[in-house]
Amino acid sequence: MAEDVLAAVAAQGIVVCPTLGRVPGAVPPPGLRERMRKAGLDVDARAEQMVHAHQAGVTIISGTDGGINPGKAHGILPSAVIALVSGGMSPPDALATATSRAADACGLGDHKGRIRAGNDADLIILDGDPLSDIDALQRLDSTVLAGQVVGP
Repeated sequence: MAEDVLAAVAAQGIVVCPTLGRVPGAVPPPGLRERMRKAGLDVDARAEQMVHAHQAGVTIISGTDGGINPGKAHGILPSAVIALVSGGMSPPDALATATSRAADACGLGDHKGRIRAGNDADLIILDGDPLSDIDALQRLDSTVLAGQVVGP
């Protein structure tokens, strides 16, 4: 992406959700593969492109387009965050793309996306520390919704 485009996107406060998440081993549909080929991108290069945009001041949030095809099944958000780390983003910044920045982008940042007094108690408990091992995002221990454990 051209630097002037990144600067304009950042200056206007446009939020970008690259929908990087995917089922392991899945390949993009043919039309998307062709667009990515023409742009000189593969899945890894796309993540690096989003990290570069983040470094240029663009707000990146994580999403997946979950459910639109077999490669984009529901429940793959961890893979989107992991892709950003693989592309060079720090784990704390990558985690924020799926928590505080996403909540802010949706207009919910005053009560979601952060652990603090007064916020909704919606949490995931992991088997591991994603700040030192981003793959811990794939090891879900428990899910807490509104302060109540609702499942693994």
